[in-house]
Amino acid sequence: MKMKSKVKRSESSGRALNGLTGPYQQDDLKRIQGRYSPASILLITVTGIAVAEVIAMIVVYSFRHMPYYQQVAIDATVMTVIVFPILYFLSFRPILQHVSQRYQVERVLKSRLRIVQYANTHTLAELLQFTLDELESLTGSMAGYFHFVGADQKTIELQAWSTNTIQNICKVEGLISHYSLEKAGVWADCVRQRKVVIHNDYASLPDRKGLPDGHARIVREMAVPIMRDEKIMSVLGMGNKPKNYTSRDVEVVSTLADFTWDIIKQKQAADAQRESDEKFRTLANWTYDWELSLDPDGRIIYTSPSCERITGYGTEEFMADPNLLIRITHPDERDFYEKHHELVHDMLAGVEKVEYRIVSLSGEEHWVEHICRPVFGEDERYLGRRVSNRDITQRKQAERELVEQNRKERILTETIHTMQLDIARDLHDTIGQNIGFLRMKLEYLSGKSRIKKTELLNELQTMTDAANESYDLIRGTLAVLQSGDSSDLFLIFSRYAEQIVERSGIEVNFSTDGTPKVMAPKRMRQLFYIFREALTNIEKHAQASRVSIVIGWGDGCLNLTITDDGKGFNPFEVPYGSHYGLKFMKERAGLLNGSLNVHSAVGSGTRLVIEVPYE
Repeated sequence: MKMKSKVKRSESSGRALNGLTGPYQQDDLKRIQGRYSPASILLITVTGIAVAEVIAMIVVYSFRHMPYYQQVAIDATVMTVIVFPILYFLSFRPILQHVSQRYQVERVLKSRLRIVQYANTHTLAELLQFTLDELESLTGSMAGYFHFVGADQKTIELQAWSTNTIQNICKVEGLISHYSLEKAGVWADCVRQRKVVIHNDYASLPDRKGLPDGHARIVREMAVPIMRDEKIMSVLGMGNKPKNYTSRDVEVVSTLADFTWDIIKQKQAADAQRESDEKFRTLANWTYDWELSLDPDGRIIYTSPSCERITGYGTEEFMADPNLLIRITHPDERDFYEKHHELVHDMLAGVEKVEYRIVSLSGEEHWVEHICRPVFGEDERYLGRRVSNRDITQRKQAERELVEQNRKERILTETIHTMQLDIARDLHDTIGQNIGFLRMKLEYLSGKSRIKKTELLNELQTMTDAANESYDLIRGTLAVLQSGDSSDLFLIFSRYAEQIVERSGIEVNFSTDGTPKVMAPKRMRQLFYIFREALTNIEKHAQASRVSIVIGWGDGCLNLTITDDGKGFNPFEVPYGSHYGLKFMKERAGLLNGSLNVHSAVGSGTRLVIEVPYE
């Protein structure tokens, strides 16, 4: 077997205490058994006998002139001399090696199991000593030590020795924290060189240092570093084995040392947690949160006075009635909490964090952040669970408000985007057409070298009208967008009507009926476009002198009635020029799930009735 010059293990945080991993696993037994099966051993034996018989026959043939009994004696002698070495090297020796290797693997596996079981019921110091005693037994050593290396990789922070070392080699007590690695002996070469170190002739080492008074003589030693993330965490050493240390000793020690280190780290974490719990237990009565301690049967053995602030029930009520914890849980979450409460019976259950609702004595709902974890005593005995309950009702309310705010902001963003698209489409349908008309007129005028004054004035007037119409439309659209209340609709319509009066001299009378209702800006904008188109048609085609506008706020819809005293027309024979205007207004009303009705007759004026729901 090739000796490993450097022992390096990767951290396996999820390794279970009762897991059997590493070079020595249960599969090793199957591998060893498969290598030397009964069939292979029988084949080797038969082959060895056959080879020996052939050689014996050749030798006997050389003495064929001798008497028969002498030939038989020669044959037996040759068979004996040849068969036994062949059988030993080809069969018996592998079998012995197989038995020895299997025995060693079984011993390692049993040691690992004993370490796991021992770790669950003993302290860290006892576990370290027990591990060293196991390794002494496996390697045949007479001494053992376990040194923890500091984070600076320059100091020894913790030391432990085997039972035999303490009793017969070096008189020390328990765990000791003392010296720098620079002052350490040759065993520390494993830290300096970051690899396994074996000294099978300790006395001949030139760099060895003296031993303390009363320290037994060191004959041999082996030091194995335990590494995690390229750092040496500890050193485990064996000493004074009657025979030289071999690569198999290195493998055995490395395997158990690496396995034990994972258990040590878990125990250190558990010890730190226990010390923290005990340290702050005396302060629990003064904590703002509600602290509890439950025994392994789920009974309350302590509850802080904060329970009354959160639940309305006092400490005496909880101590007298352990089921009160379940009864105050919100009915919708009681089944969940009852299942969670069963964790108190499981000492292996880790830290749990949940959020649920309770109902206080006054009937108010409170959100509670519940954190519980197992508690162990100094003797590693399971003591139950420690619980910390924090009232997070205000935080939950803030979270709900934040979610609602985000929802509103998302809706607002979508609404603004939709409004932008609607405005762009509206401007394209109205102002875009006017701009196109103006461009066409400008191209027409620029293409004529000579033009009559009257024609020029007519064209300019037409272009001015188109520009004014676009200007009025933009002003009206901005007025709608800047309005935050549907009650402004009367003001917006009246201002636009004033522009018509200024241009045409038509008399416009406004009135409103009912109380204004809430209407979305988008619907107000579409209604304005219908109103604008109606007044534009009256100005251009009706030849009217008077217009009446009534805004009626009904229960379910808004009624807009526009009446003029113009020349009127036959609704079934729409005059050219008004056709597209009426179609435009009906389409807009349809987009609002409303309706537009035209009442007109030749010589009797026209009345438009628009009905639009508020939503």
